[in-house]
This record gives sequence, structure tokens and C-alpha cells, in this order.
Amino acid sequence: MQRNVSWFAIGLGIAFVLILIALGVVCGVIYFLRPAQTATPTGPDALYTQAAQTFVAQLTQTATILPPTSTGIPPSFTPPPTVTGIAPTATLTNTFVPPTQTQLPPTTTPPQQPCLWAKFEGDVTVKDGTDFPPNTEFIKTWRLRNIGSCSWTDDYQLVFDHGDRMGGPHSLPIDENVDPGETVDVSVNLISPDTPGSYRGYWRLSTPSGQVFGVGSDTKGSFWVDIDVISSGDHPLDFALSYCTARWRSDAGTLPCPGDDGDDEGFVILVEDPVIEDGRQENEPALWTNPEHTNDGYISGEYPEIKIESGYRFKAVVGCLDGAEKCDVIFQVRYRIGDDDPVVLWETHEDYDDEFTKVDLDLGFLAGQKVKIILRVSANGSPSEDEAFWLAPRITD
Repeated sequence: MQRNVSWFAIGLGIAFVLILIALGVVCGVIYFLRPAQTATPTGPDALYTQAAQTFVAQLTQTATILPPTSTGIPPSFTPPPTVTGIAPTATLTNTFVPPTQTQLPPTTTPPQQPCLWAKFEGDVTVKDGTDFPPNTEFIKTWRLRNIGSCSWTDDYQLVFDHGDRMGGPHSLPIDENVDPGETVDVSVNLISPDTPGSYRGYWRLSTPSGQVFGVGSDTKGSFWVDIDVISSGDHPLDFALSYCTARWRSDAGTLPCPGDDGDDEGFVILVEDPVIEDGRQENEPALWTNPEHTNDGYISGEYPEIKIESGYRFKAVVGCLDGAEKCDVIFQVRYRIGDDDPVVLWETHEDYDDEFTKVDLDLGFLAGQKVKIILRVSANGSPSEDEAFWLAPRITD
């Protein structure tokens, strides 16, 4: 037991000596590897402290420079690339693409509004294909809008362009000032040709200096009058066939011809085979005259002058159309000589009672005079369902 303790003590002593020798060697290495100092620390403790700090700094610097060993970093780890401040020129990619000429918005100048330009708004009188007897006077009226940038003065003119002039003038003033955006009704007095057939005449507008313009996208288009001339038979005047030669009016103003069914301002329509209030269908044409839709409203048509001869008579059948059960109207035949006030020649009251009235008036007392015949229908109070008809209205001889 004593021997064993002795050998253990000897081993501890040898180990202690070896540790001291190792520490001495390390301190010597640290001393020789330390960087130069501007000031030398004093004392033995300061010397050893400075040598230890220098050794640790050198070891840290070596650790940051040397690549990691396989025992310290997983094999899959790839160190990030070293950035030196500017990427290599070869790896730069220029993503900016200058726009081509087709990518640039086109440089356009807004089109200028033409100075002289009209738009056709509609036929006020004599719609296309209206029937007329031969040699019958009528008034054609167009509604136009000034869609140009220049105003029209009352010296601007309606001018015949080409086609069938139908007895109209070559030109006539519009007699109104029309600013851009405004509308104007322009009219011309015409006469239907004396031979049955279809006829069309084209018209445009003109400035006082003679510059002609019209409608359409090129400002040069014409507007027209289109009629059919049919035989009037043996009658001096057939009011149904020539109904659009008359000027139709109500308190609302001038009405179009033909009119539109249901127009609250009043309307006139030619009915070829009317069914009258007793349920019977006629085989002769009739005029459906509907007064303005207001209490005691009216509609009237004034026909062109006709010279009355001895033996002339006015004949017609009047009443309410089938199904117009609330019809309640007053019929009148009037005449006018020159610019005198109209004179009532005949009058009757009609309602929906399954009966109608035959009219036969002697015009002999007007023989030798030029007169204008006026057909008029008035609502007798309420205008509801006032669908009044003139069946085969004519002047006979």
C-alpha cells in the first residue's frame, strides 16, 4: 500500500512538471508572435496579459480566413459568393427595351368641324312614295339641322340639284337664321307631273355666294322629294288620293303627312279598306283624321286652290272607325277664297252609334271662283278614341 501511494505521487509530480513546461512553451510562442506595440506594458502581469490577448486575436483572425473544415460545417453548405462591391460586367443584364415607333402614341390632329354641313332630320310633309293625282299642287317640307360650325343666314337658299323638279323654282331663300345645332323647316311649292309614274327630285343648300353644300359624311349629299303620280279617274279632286297636298294642322302646329298612328298632336292616315263602326269593310279608301289629344282638340287639312265649275258637288261618307266606342266628334267642310277667313259650308255631329252620315253638297254657288276646301274634325269634349273617317271624299261633276 505504501508503495502504491509513492508511485501515484511520483506520477502527479511528473504531470505537473509537463504542464508547466507546456505553459512555458505557449507563452514563449505568444511572446514571439505578438505584434509590435507602441507602448510596452510594465510588470510581469501586464506582459502575460498582453501576450494572451494577442494570441487570441491571432487565432480569431485565422478562423475567419481559413475555410471551414468538414468536421465543423455540414457538407451541403455552400458559402455565399464574395461580394467585392460591383458585379462582374459580364453578368449584368439590361432589361430596358426602348419603345419602337409603333409603340409610341400616334400624333394626330383632331378633325375640324366643317363650316357648312346639314343633317336631314325628317319629312314634315309628303313622305316618300306619297300618291298624287296628275297636275296637283303640293308643298314639300324637310326638317334640317345645322351641324356645321358656321351659322346660316336668311340669305342662304334651298336649291334644286338634279332629278325631277316638278315645277319648283331653281332656288329660293330659307328666310331664317340658323345657328349651329338648331333646326329649320324648309319648304318648296311643287306640282305633280301630268303622267302617272314615280318621280324624285334632289335638293341641297347654298350660301349667298353660291357655295353649295348638303348632308352626309362628305357634306355634299342631297335630300329629296319622292312621289307616285296615279290616275285620279273622272273626279276633279279626290281628297283621299291627294291628301298630302293639303296642309294639315292642329293647335300643336303643322302636322306631317302621312301622320303617325297615336301622335298626340293629331294625325291623318290613308286607310285603303276601312272597317267602319257598323262592322262593315269598305272597298274604297278613307282618310282617318284624329284630332289633337286634348279637350276640344282639332285637326284640319287645307287643300290647294281648285276652280269650281258649274255642277261640281262635294261627296263623302263620315263616321267613326270600328272599335272606337268612345268616338264623339264634329265634322266640318269649310272653304276659303284668297286670304279671307274660312267659311263653314257644312257641319255634323257623329258618335259611335253604328250609324254614319252621307254628305252631298252642291258647290254651284261658287262656280267660276278659285277656292280652297278645308276638311276639319274636332273633339266634342274629351278626345278619347276620336277615330273619325272620311270615306271616298271627292269633288264630282
